[in-house]
Amino acid sequence: MLPVSRGFLSALGGIGMTLLAWFGSWAWPGWPASFAIDLLGFTDFAEFPRLAKSGVVVLLIIINVGTWAAVIRGALLLVRKSSSPVPP
Repeated sequence: MLPVSRGFLSALGGIGMTLLAWFGSWAWPGWPASFAIDLLGFTDFAEFPRLAKSGVVVLLIIINVGTWAAVIRGALLLVRKSSSPVPP
């Protein structure tokens, strides 16, 4: 089996959580993007030009993927690798 880095696994997990936020029935996977919207105060998002809307959506995707990748990376740092030797 090909060894995969923890960073790559974290990035895949972040993408997976973002897809779950988009296509799933739950709202909790999208909390980083929702928090960013609340923080920035986009009240007139519908009035933005099409290019600005696209930019905001891409920015929210980047925020969501990055946040979940960091959370997953932190969790992976806490978990020991099962193949690593146990110190005596």
